[in-house]
Amino acid sequence: MLAAPAGAETYNPSAAWLAQAQCIHLREGPWSANTGNGYFGGMQFSAQTWKRVGGRTHVAFAHPGDPAFPFTVSATEQLRRAWKLWQLDGRSWRSWGGIGAICARARP
Repeated sequence: MLAAPAGAETYNPSAAWLAQAQCIHLREGPWSANTGNGYFGGMQFSAQTWKRVGGRTHVAFAHPGDPAFPFTVSATEQLRRAWKLWQLDGRSWRSWGGIGAICARARP
């Protein structure tokens, strides 16, 4: 189970949200993913979406698919950005498409 980081005031996911995020992560790939598909990390963010939710530019964005440039952002930070995107999406997983729809039913 994924755990919420301590001391995060605007990041306060429920156990259900964390179960849903874990469901997505388990289907998307490792936290360090840079597979060349245009998406990065364990929640598979596009570079544009990552920046839109406050993430900093990462060197992996300039080297998609290059194993020498893994996405080194912590799982905690990726979850914070996923939380923000989930909120911007009207508290839904729509940005994760079909996987989001499947995982939206996950429970702790």
